[in-house]
Amino acid sequence: MRILYKSIVCAAVFLLMFVGAQGGAAAVTPIQVSSGYHQGRPAVSCSLVTWKRDLPAPTDYEIYANNLTDLSSPGEQDITESEDGNQINPATNGSDTFWEDWSTGNANIYMNHLGVNEPLVTGPGNKGILAVSGSTVAYVYNPSTGSAPMTGPGNQVYYIDISGGLARPVDPTSAAQWAPRISGSKVVWMDYRNGYWDIFEKDLSGGLERQLTTDPGDSEYPDISGNIVIWRSYENGEWNMHWMNLTDGIDHLLTDNAAYKQSVRISGSLAVWMDGSNDPDPASPSAYDLFMEDLNTGVTSTLASRSTNPAYPAVDNGTAVWEDDPSGSWAGYDIMAAYVPMAKLSLQLLSQSAFWGSYQDYQNGLLSVKYTIGAPADAAIAYGAQILASPATSGVMLGSPTPVAVGDIQPGGHASATLKYQVPVGVAGFRTTIYASAHDAIGDIAYFPGPPPGN
Repeated sequence: MRILYKSIVCAAVFLLMFVGAQGGAAAVTPIQVSSGYHQGRPAVSCSLVTWKRDLPAPTDYEIYANNLTDLSSPGEQDITESEDGNQINPATNGSDTFWEDWSTGNANIYMNHLGVNEPLVTGPGNKGILAVSGSTVAYVYNPSTGSAPMTGPGNQVYYIDISGGLARPVDPTSAAQWAPRISGSKVVWMDYRNGYWDIFEKDLSGGLERQLTTDPGDSEYPDISGNIVIWRSYENGEWNMHWMNLTDGIDHLLTDNAAYKQSVRISGSLAVWMDGSNDPDPASPSAYDLFMEDLNTGVTSTLASRSTNPAYPAVDNGTAVWEDDPSGSWAGYDIMAAYVPMAKLSLQLLSQSAFWGSYQDYQNGLLSVKYTIGAPADAAIAYGAQILASPATSGVMLGSPTPVAVGDIQPGGHASATLKYQVPVGVAGFRTTIYASAHDAIGDIAYFPGPPPGN
């Protein structure tokens, strides 16, 4: 049996995990990717990890990077060692590194492209809070060089292609915009046009802006991966995480408790965030666990324990990174990384049985076959499983209209459907193949054993 998945651009670069009990969440074994004085705010894409480091003498923030494919050759590198001033808020697309540069007294955006540091967006005003996907960088621009509040109307989300061209506003408005994130051509951000923060989305390839949240409380700090958007909202005195598939626009509640939560990130079906649930004061925690959930299974587990003060996770294609302080001192913060396996759609034909449904069917040559289809215990929930086609030999034709619904199949579960075949007189046997499909929680489709013939 063969299941086809969507292509994956960045393959997992290391496997440091073991799987828990059948049907349960995966536990991870982290590795350390940095050393030295205070490190923080990591970003990851493919095998490249980047972060900011606070150098003690002279006090200076610089951008570092390391490659997960080989942490010892050449090891972590100071990308901005030759740059003046502070460099913060790094981002990466897997080959280039980008950051916010304060060497001139205002914030500009620089990049390390093909091994060379060069400016990307400079000039009057402040440019920062950046995110990148492929060759497109999204960021917040404010024409003022002074300190401006987040809700200040001067804050606007812009984007630029690193290959050249002009910077453009994503969605011009007189209201404040903040914290853009980008995946492919889709940009999400938090927007203050309604007097509180809402989440908006726009496709830069020509789509219209789209307001994703309408609750009266603040909805903040979104992230996006493909068609999945995730964010946090303040409702009924609690901060909780939500997610949405842009294809159906349904708002899903990821968490539902009074603990304080922040810094949620998403890649594929894997969400990670900081959560105060296990702190003595969950609503105002002094330390956080890093939690993770595979949206395709709905199972929440611990990525890193609050005992080491983990914070500010990032994730890409199952590779999670975060800052961590196992020494218990502020100066001891390092960057950690771990690979988290994600559940994939998988279908199996468990059994089939042929029978005449009635004497009338027997006389008409309509043979019924009941198929039972299951999903492995470690698979994603298969939503909307259906049989699409069933070509047969010996002149036998499928007599049931397709598609035939099978239903949702839980991990380790199964469901059945019955098809009827028109069997010509004199045919004593035939062979057939059933072609089925299902989709997971984030909208990916799998086919069993492949797409139907002709598709």
